[in-house]
Amino acid sequence: MDAEGQFPLASTEWLSRNLDSPDLRIVDVRWRSRYENGRGISFDDRDGYLAGHIPNAVFLGVIAELCDKNHPIPDMIAPPKQFSEVMGRLGIGNNTHVVAYDDMGLPLAAARFWWALKYYGHRRVQVLDGGLRQWKLERRPISKDIPDVTPTEFEADEQPGWLATKEDVVAALWQPDTIIVDCLTPELYRGDGDRHLWGQRAGHIPGAVNVPYLANIDPKLASATTAEREALLSSARSFMFATPEKLGALYKSAGVMPDRQIITYCGRGNAAACGLLALRSLGYRNVRLYDGSWTEWSADKSLPVETGFPYPIEPSE
Repeated sequence: MDAEGQFPLASTEWLSRNLDSPDLRIVDVRWRSRYENGRGISFDDRDGYLAGHIPNAVFLGVIAELCDKNHPIPDMIAPPKQFSEVMGRLGIGNNTHVVAYDDMGLPLAAARFWWALKYYGHRRVQVLDGGLRQWKLERRPISKDIPDVTPTEFEADEQPGWLATKEDVVAALWQPDTIIVDCLTPELYRGDGDRHLWGQRAGHIPGAVNVPYLANIDPKLASATTAEREALLSSARSFMFATPEKLGALYKSAGVMPDRQIITYCGRGNAAACGLLALRSLGYRNVRLYDGSWTEWSADKSLPVETGFPYPIEPSE
């Protein structure tokens, strides 16, 4: 339960019953990535949305519309004015109930959008547990209709407790009251395996513990390799979050305790948002997302980098 008393995840059953609620805005935020010229490139998947989406869902391009195009670090959150204009165009006001989803299985872009709304002061936003994959697995309706939207006004109200800057992370290094959580695969955390798509150096932020985002659906996947991850993402399995009991045991086994300050990060802030979503669903209050993540940290050669795997996670049963 979050600070507003709302559980961050919405079930497919609940959404199915409330598809036509006039107070609800369903937002499709699916995206893709590719490897190009030695770097990872993200792009919005509007074509996927047009081919079929949850009824009454609108499409939001998280790359084209919710990123700060003037920032030297790619994919940083849009400034307040831009964010407010996009929300208003989609018919999202400050009191609109929003449910976001993508089709990655585990919520990545959807969790990122949920976090962005929370950062800008929106109280009524949830992520569809299992996303579009779960919706399709349950053979629920799919539509190609584009809903009519009446524009409204959205007033962004920045909430610093949701965002960590590079300076915040530097200040948190080796501080016993703060835990930094790397949400990427164990290979990327260690600094070996496939080349990092989003960073200029290999490894992780010194002192960070590794809780891969895949572990949020099954703690036994905490040690899954990049190849195993790709196989899972291309499978038809369910990607709903693990039970609170399993999630709680997973994070506590990594030393991520609810009485600490917590900062999550990944490559560009998507997997980190998934980890933050999981922690907030467990009732953790003091959790922030490092928006610049490894893209920003690895590019600053004055900042330290650590390799290896000094903080193994014991998979929970």
